[in-house]
This record gives sequence, C-alpha cells and structure tokens, in this order.
Amino acid sequence: MDKITIKDIAKKAGVSIATVSYVINKSRPVSPELAARVNAAIKEIGYYPDTNARSLKSKRTSTIGLIVPDNANPFFAEIAKGVEDAGFEAGFSVILCNSNAMIERELAYIDLLLSKRVDGVIFAPTSLSIQPIKRLVDLGIPVAVFYRETSGLDVDSVRINNLESGQRATQYLIDLGHRDIACIRPLSMETPSGQRVDGYQRAMAGAGLALSQDLMPQGNNRISGGEIAARRLLESGKRFSAIFSANDAMAIGAMRALRDAGLRIPGDVSVVGFDDITLARYSEPPLTTIAQPKQEAGTLAVQRIVERIDKQHTGGPREFVMETTLIERRSAAHYQPGES
Repeated sequence: MDKITIKDIAKKAGVSIATVSYVINKSRPVSPELAARVNAAIKEIGYYPDTNARSLKSKRTSTIGLIVPDNANPFFAEIAKGVEDAGFEAGFSVILCNSNAMIERELAYIDLLLSKRVDGVIFAPTSLSIQPIKRLVDLGIPVAVFYRETSGLDVDSVRINNLESGQRATQYLIDLGHRDIACIRPLSMETPSGQRVDGYQRAMAGAGLALSQDLMPQGNNRISGGEIAARRLLESGKRFSAIFSANDAMAIGAMRALRDAGLRIPGDVSVVGFDDITLARYSEPPLTTIAQPKQEAGTLAVQRIVERIDKQHTGGPREFVMETTLIERRSAAHYQPGES
C-alpha cells in the first residue's frame, strides 16, 4: 500500500494542501467547516502524521519518560497512572520503564529514552546514587525526581518527609499502648522506605522502648515479602503486639500470615502500613496507613517538567515537599495487656 500523504487528504476533503497542513499542525486558524472536512477525510482514509519527521523539525517529540523501581508494586502503579493522566492532559505521551530496582537497568532505560528523544524524564530512583540522574542533567534533559533529595543537581523534586511520617506511624501505635512493636523493613534501606524505618527507630527510642533486630525482618516491598517477613516474626518467638510496615503491600501480606496463624487483627496484633494504595481500603480488615498524595504528586511532577520543557522555568532546582495523612481504619486498636 502506497504511503498516504497530505496531498491525498487535500484531494479527499476538497481543500488545498496548505489547509490540511494548517489543520494537522494547528499552525493557523481554519474555519470549523473546513477543519471538519479535513478531519473527516483523515479518519476515512486512515492518515497518521509522521511524528518522527515532525519531531526532527520541531526538536520536540511530546513524550516523557517515566522510570520506576517496580511497576508490580501498587504504589508505583498508582503513581504511573497519575503521571500518565496529567501527561495526556498536557499533550504528552508517557513511556513507562521498570528498572526492577537495579541501577544497571536504570542506566539502560536512560539510553533507551535518549534514543527515543524524549523531552524530559520523571524518575523514581532505585537508590541514593545520583549517577543516573546526573547523566540526564549533564545532557540537558529536564528531570523531575520522585521521593529523593537531590541537592547539587538542577532538577525538580517531589517528595514527602519519610522520616517524620514513619515516626508518626510508630508513635500512633505507641499512643495506642503498644510497646513491643515490630517493623517490616524494605528491600533496601537506601530508599525513602528506609527513612521510614529510621522514623520507626526514632519513635521507639524517644519512648524509651527497646529495639530488637529480631523484630525488624526484611521484606521484598511486595505482598509476598510482607507475608514471609511476618512468618519470620512468628517463628522468632519474640513477643509483639503491633507491626509497622514500610509500605502497604507488605502490610497486607503480613496480615495474611497473621490470619493464617489464627491471630486476630487488631485483637491480637495491630498493623499499620504506609502509602494508602487503593487495596488498603479493601483489605480485611481495612488497613490503617500513612497516605501519600500519589495522584497529586504525579500531576505536580508533570506540571513542573512541562514548565522546563516549555522554558517557562529556567531557574534553579525546585523542591516540593507534600504532606502525608494518617488514615485510621480497622487494622489497629488500643492494646490491652494480656491479650497478645
């Protein structure tokens, strides 16, 4: 089949080639009647503009790369939805890349995105290393970073105070009367989730409560990892009446293990998570958690990167610290001595 051109569209619509170009490129006003004829012709014969040629001419592809550590984690899936929705509204397509929490894959995806000539990259890094981010900055690519402090780099960041929020979640359990509080740690402590564990330790120390490595099993950031970590807690023989999990996915997995062991939630063990993924409100019981503004964070990241792409912001780095909220549901309750 021969390639369809704007000359074919013009012939089909009964208008000039220039008029077709004005409609496709939105470069000059065209009467509604003519625009309707052109668009009808485009739809009828199935014409698709050559975006590669257009991007070479305009030096813009209207695409944004999004790199996340784990798109199987419901938290990052919800972040990706926020970015994609906001990108669509701003006229940008989003290319999603899953680094699988590996710096090597981050770097490989950066090369891929550069080959696609993306206009900017929104990045949720795997570790505290600035190497992948710096590679983009050095090439002049606009970057927005999720949940990292990026001092020294000319990028915009959207984050929360993970340390303070982890401390608040643990303090909530302490205020409910719990003293033997376990913590399910993330796969890596060099992450925002690791800072939540630091907050847990700060709250425990502030209350004069002992810390035990036996009560701090590591998970894999997914539901399965939370289930395995909770089983290790039960097998340790250590006393605990509450669990703070570094994310909701692992908290939900932990609740599964507790129920399988015949324990009541929150009658025997209270559980608090972090993120407020959609699944948290549908777990059994519904999960008490620290809520992050995920949709808003995705929208804000897109807005800021588009401002840089459009040269509306040419100044230095901007940091946006968003507020978290404690959402009380039914997975945590006051501790009654002798019940756990």
